Amino acid sequence: MYRIGEERFDLVRCACGMVYVNPRPDGATVGWMYDDPDYYTHGYNLGVETDNYFTRREELVAQYEATARALAQELGGAGELYEIGAAGGFFLEGARRAGFHVRGAELSPPAIAYARGELGLDIHEGEFEDAPIPDASLDVVYADNVLEHSLAPDLVLASVWKRLKPGGHLVVIVPTYVNSPYFRLLDRARRSIPRGLLGGPLLKLLKLDAQGDNGLPYHVLEFDRRALERLVAAAGFWIVRAERSVPLPAHLFKAERPDLRTLALRGVFLGLDLGMRAGFLPGARVWLLARKPYE
Repeated sequence: MYRIGEERFDLVRCACGMVYVNPRPDGATVGWMYDDPDYYTHGYNLGVETDNYFTRREELVAQYEATARALAQELGGAGELYEIGAAGGFFLEGARRAGFHVRGAELSPPAIAYARGELGLDIHEGEFEDAPIPDASLDVVYADNVLEHSLAPDLVLASVWKRLKPGGHLVVIVPTYVNSPYFRLLDRARRSIPRGLLGGPLLKLLKLDAQGDNGLPYHVLEFDRRALERLVAAAGFWIVRAERSVPLPAHLFKAERPDLRTLALRGVFLGLDLGMRAGFLPGARVWLLARKPYE
């Protein structure tokens, strides 16, 4: 499924509802993967996006500003927001424009340099658990596509709990596609699916590449909604709500002159997304809002 040199990493589904990479990469290997200067141009998007992350700055900051304003409205105001896995700082910049006081933690040196140098953001280089954050000082912790990269998500959540104020909120976004019935169904049917129908980019995104080479094992875990909710609740949080959706592949939705095949696939993805958001279908991605109870 994944590969580093000649070493292959397979996916195993646990009875607990989690999917994990086997063998499990050690901390040094994980650090090496995020030291790669090409991560934010080739690795970060895993096939959902086709453009270089850094060239999309204005587009993403505007998108994230709208997201942060909606979050502030739902929570009753802005406050101290900390992002785990801040990347180049685009969400933090959007949240700052929406009125939050922002900081973040990140592992990738090129991303840290960009966030600090281009946006003037306060970024801790290293793990969130090691960041100098006073206990009970944060209003919001934001973790977008982070927990699936963690070797110890329970420890991350315990650290979040400690740093949040009573009544503070945690936002978690994780992919769930590999841990979904869609992937299991497509994996069984892969030999009967014409490659020309889906096309190379979509086959790779759906992890149906015939060579079984889907890049480095960035996702060491993958949750389903129930497994994620159990993990967050076990850390002491109250689940406020969870939403399901599917990422929309850029090569389908950014095509200026789509052919009939592309239009048909757009319809499939939009239909799936609508069904997931309405709660009728399992999600390929989960957005979860949780709150630390008042003491």
